Amino acid sequence: MAQEVTPSAVWIAALELLARQAGAGSSPEDLNERLVAVGRQLTGFDFCAVLLPDESRTQLLIRAWAGLDAVYVEQINSGNPLTLGTAAASESPSSRAFTSGVSVWVSDITQHADFTQWSGPARAQGYRTLLAVPLRAGDQIVGTFNCYNREVIEPDPQLRHLVEALADFASAALEITRLRQAETSRLNQLEELNEELRDRQARDEQSEQFHRRLTDVALTNSDLAHLAHECAQMVGAVFLKIVDDSGFVLAQAGSDSIGDLAPKDSSSASVLLHGELAARIEAFGATLDPDMAARALEHAATVCALLLLRDRTAAEAEARFRDDLIGDLCSGDPERRAAARQRAQRANLLVAPVQVVVMKDDGEGGGAKVDNSPLGRRMRSISSRRPHLVCGRLGDYWVALWPSNEGAEDIADTLMHGAIGSHVHAVAAPASGPEDLARAFRLARGALELGGARAPVVRTIEDMGVVGLLLQLEDHGAVASFTDRVLGALRQSDLERSTDLVLTLRTYLANDCRADVSAQELFVHKNTIAQRLRRIEKLTGLAFSSPSDVLQFSAALAADDIRGASDPSTVER
Repeated sequence: MAQEVTPSAVWIAALELLARQAGAGSSPEDLNERLVAVGRQLTGFDFCAVLLPDESRTQLLIRAWAGLDAVYVEQINSGNPLTLGTAAASESPSSRAFTSGVSVWVSDITQHADFTQWSGPARAQGYRTLLAVPLRAGDQIVGTFNCYNREVIEPDPQLRHLVEALADFASAALEITRLRQAETSRLNQLEELNEELRDRQARDEQSEQFHRRLTDVALTNSDLAHLAHECAQMVGAVFLKIVDDSGFVLAQAGSDSIGDLAPKDSSSASVLLHGELAARIEAFGATLDPDMAARALEHAATVCALLLLRDRTAAEAEARFRDDLIGDLCSGDPERRAAARQRAQRANLLVAPVQVVVMKDDGEGGGAKVDNSPLGRRMRSISSRRPHLVCGRLGDYWVALWPSNEGAEDIADTLMHGAIGSHVHAVAAPASGPEDLARAFRLARGALELGGARAPVVRTIEDMGVVGLLLQLEDHGAVASFTDRVLGALRQSDLERSTDLVLTLRTYLANDCRADVSAQELFVHKNTIAQRLRRIEKLTGLAFSSPSDVLQFSAALAADDIRGASDPSTVER
């Protein structure tokens, strides 16, 4: 026959159960549920509940209960809250126990004047006695353990002590649970940190692999195409391209059929040289983790900057060599020309049979910007694609020694393939040999300044008519004498009387000998033009009614222009 369990044994068993639950890591909610069930069983009260403050700590709410009706709980929590921090006279017994930390025993709520606010729900629930015991966590009050009974129970010190002991034991169990939860949370945080560190280490190792792989590209004298291929493989991109600051594609890898890819499927990195944007690396449809893809592109951008700097340095050295070579070949110094021809032969560059093509971009404001002009970029591109072609900058001009078997249309097609503007014009002059390059340059430059800036893009000396013929005259003294004979008296009159006779003559001939149009252009009356023309005929002894005399006037003006354009000081750099 089983031995009868004594009340003390029941208490011990119940407390052991609470302790095991706390040790097993039960949640505070589970312990509260266990506490109210055990309290109801051990104390003999009809109902038990655990009350905890809300987040704002302005009222107590019933969080766990045993025997209480759910309607009552809702009425207390929502309709008649147990407020905290109010005047002592209006506090509920539970609020007083929470605030003071001392148990409150109300033997009969019907006789308790301060309980009037909650008497309705209490009568509905059917209890008259209330015992509220504070729950502690260390030095703080964290809630109350309440016991309710239908019958009136007068204050019993022994029963109060037992309930307080149960509450203290429950508080200890709750504190253990809180500490275990804090420990578990800390362990989880440490595990997350360890996982994050492992992930970061793995990413750093992968990033280091990217760095080594791309450094090999830089150290093996590779080009941008190789870099684009390696970078596309690393990030798993469907398509990758390297573009310069103007949008020109320098290199690419993969298929450029990216119409179905959304903008979010692309990533990019800027390539900086001396703090300025030099290019961009753009990857589309990369399968690598976005963060790692960004790292890979950043490494690639660094290597790309090195490759661009290497190529630019080489291109600048090559450009300086060709610029100096062009300047020396077209120089008036025979020794410089001879030394330049030897340098050209050693470099396997074409200097005969050639024609000298002089080009100018009228859209550029000065020589300092010519390298960045469309014409400048096009000529550098032509020079790199045709390694035997001597091409360089001479002052404000671009000069190329073009094979003599290519005509003006062929040269124009080559230039226009680079999409240069309509303000770029050129004149080609044939050279009989390497020794004739300086003369051919002077001819082409003079023709370009006198009348080359008009369609077509490339003109020859033969296309220039009388100007071209006069330019080819070797006797510059005879040309100067002819000019002075025809125009000398007009210049003297302009100097002494400010008559603008030379300007009037030039304007009159340019407008097909129409006095009315010339008057409008010079902002004078038509009669003034007629008077000046008669003065010109008188001073020169020539007549506008004579075609041969008109030809002399035109030739003299063209020769005068040639004298200015052929000034040797403008040829030397």
